[in-house]
Amino acid sequence: MRDFGTSVGVVIRTRKRPHFVARALRSVAAQTHDDWRVVLVNDGGARAPLDALIDSLATGDGKGFPRERLLTEHLPKSIGRSAAFNHGLARLDTGFVACLDDDDSWQPDFMQGLLAFHARIGALVPDLGGVMAMVTAIREEVIHHPDGREEIVELGEDGLANAFRRRDFLVNPVAYATYRHDLYPVQWLLKREAVVQAGGFPAEFDVMEDRAFMTRFLQHWQLAVLDKPLARHHRRVSRTADTGRTASMNTLDNPSYDWRLFADLARIGIHSPSGTGPDLATLVRAVASTVVREINDETSAIWHKLDGEARRLRERIEALGSMSGAQPTADQLETAPERIGYALWQALDGQEIGHAIDPAAGFAGRFSLSQGFTLPGQLILASAALRRFDIQLPETRDWSAVEFSLDGLAPPGNGLVCEAIIGSAEGFLFETALSLWQKKGFGSGEHRFIATHVHSCPPMSRVHLRRWFSAAELAQGSDAKLSIILPKAARNFRFCLHDLVISRQ
Repeated sequence: MRDFGTSVGVVIRTRKRPHFVARALRSVAAQTHDDWRVVLVNDGGARAPLDALIDSLATGDGKGFPRERLLTEHLPKSIGRSAAFNHGLARLDTGFVACLDDDDSWQPDFMQGLLAFHARIGALVPDLGGVMAMVTAIREEVIHHPDGREEIVELGEDGLANAFRRRDFLVNPVAYATYRHDLYPVQWLLKREAVVQAGGFPAEFDVMEDRAFMTRFLQHWQLAVLDKPLARHHRRVSRTADTGRTASMNTLDNPSYDWRLFADLARIGIHSPSGTGPDLATLVRAVASTVVREINDETSAIWHKLDGEARRLRERIEALGSMSGAQPTADQLETAPERIGYALWQALDGQEIGHAIDPAAGFAGRFSLSQGFTLPGQLILASAALRRFDIQLPETRDWSAVEFSLDGLAPPGNGLVCEAIIGSAEGFLFETALSLWQKKGFGSGEHRFIATHVHSCPPMSRVHLRRWFSAAELAQGSDAKLSIILPKAARNFRFCLHDLVISRQ
């Protein structure tokens, strides 16, 4: 295999989604690694909106997207997702290739981190075909303004299946084939010639093409996993079914894609015509993956049933506990210890705290109450033994927020994940936001909220709150706080926090 050094080719496939392409291109331009080029394949979409977007990004002040590193391929009609990737791949002569879907993005050190990882382990793994990073899933909404503008609003971090959280150093082909280990194209950086030798994406696949490709790729090459979340997979919260391929919809949410067919076709084949079957090693993997998948399906059905019954039992116990005044066992957050910047019950270190709250003064270390008024009866009671952090407010009036200082928790260039478990007997809606002090000039300034999101805490239950604030968002001001904005005009309101963990990303 020829050595092309550390040059990276990026294939971006798009069709009728310029508002997403802008973010993807900015994500590439922000990379700390400087040896890259992009092939943007416009798969039969209108040319004018994409050209206008590229012109707007490539400003003449030296800070825009470098046009000399971008090759735009306008296809007169759609050739499909797989063929579009292969079309872009054929125009690259780089050492490595990445597939950045037009609605996904990378952290600035994605390329640099993976290339350094590949250089470190390449000699130890002779058949290393590429490397991949861990991924963060982002919830977002596309807002369509009356003037025709489309705005993407990030709502916070979304959950990921356990298959995306595995800590294997090398991806196991059988684990991948049985969905025990999963990954998105945005996560990988592969040797270009290894991708070519694997045949690229299968042209007949309309969906699940990356899974069919990776299943075949792993039969010949090793894929190593860097345990850092350098990739970002974006998901729209609006998932209304329709029969057309809505541009803003995630692929698997759209019923016009027959993903079940292609999911099965992506598996390692056993039923091959006589004389054309796979070699013995591939056949053994195919049989193993089929057996493991059947076992997974059976055990998964059992666990789903047990989990549903256990959940209903917990809900009944908590409801009875709420009515009787008993304290149900609190949920706990699980986070890798090396990433924790703050953990509520570790910080309180067994203390029992109980006193009146003055909005002008902080309490319990990093907490404060944001209000424009002071009333008697504003109380805090925190018990590590009971794992309850209760705040009682006689009134919330027009504005009341419980705020937590984030200062000093994020190393330079890092974001933060804020997780909390909030409980309620009555249930309520609330908002969360990142509060920042932003200067206006001549020493003046004000606190501003960014990344605001609405949550619901159902009656007699708990909600797992998870907010992710990027390094770029934290850098927009100082005195950063996680603001939990309480309902307006509430009386005798009780806010109950069962756990709070801030981790670095």
